[in-house]
Amino acid sequence: EELLIDFRELIGEHSGENMAQAVFKTLELFGLKGRVLAIMADNASNNDTMCEALQALCAREGITFNARWGRLRCLPHTTHLAALLV
Repeated sequence: EELLIDFRELIGEHSGENMAQAVFKTLELFGLKGRVLAIMADNASNNDTMCEALQALCAREGITFNARWGRLRCLPHTTHLAALLV
């Protein structure tokens, strides 16, 4: 089951650090800090750096989030990219 809990306009560039701040604020707003196991996103490199920055933000508060294990790639997006190469 999916549920959109927040939709934020990013002010400034779409850097991983800026995106991580927005995600962390949403986690705070809804009491979800420490309860997220993974982030599903497309293959853009800023999503990798966002997860790394989110890991650092969590670590500052004693929350475990592993950017390497918690970074999931969207299968339909990956399949679409592969189909474009065929």
